[in-house]
Amino acid sequence: MVLAFTEEQKKKIEARGMTVIEFKRRLRNMEKTIDDFWQVMKEIAGKLAKACNAFVEKFLEVVDDVKLAFEQISETYHYPTSRRYRIVKIFRKCTGTDMSFWWNLTFKIRRWLARSCC
Repeated sequence: MVLAFTEEQKKKIEARGMTVIEFKRRLRNMEKTIDDFWQVMKEIAGKLAKACNAFVEKFLEVVDDVKLAFEQISETYHYPTSRRYRIVKIFRKCTGTDMSFWWNLTFKIRRWLARSCC
C-alpha cells in the first residue's frame, strides 16, 4: 500500500511533531492492530455460534425426551399415540433395545427428511 501525501498534509503532520515516515509507520501499525482485532472478533463469534448451536441441539433433545414421556403416558392411559411412537415400539419389540435409543434415532431422521406437499 502506497501512501502519498501532499505538501499541505506534510506540513500538518510535521506541525504535530512527527515526520511523515513516523506517521506512515503508525498508520501501518494501526492497520495491523485493527486487522488483529477483527480476527479475534471473528474467532469469538464462531465460538459463540458453536456454543449456541450446541445449546439448541441439547434443548431440542430434552424436548424430544419430554415428548417420549408424554407418549408413554398416553399409551398407559389408552389415549391415541403418534405414528412415530408406534414405530419405535415395534422396533423395540423386534430388537429388544431401549426405547429411547429408537426414539432419538427417529428424531434425527425425521428432522432431515424432505416434506412433500403432494
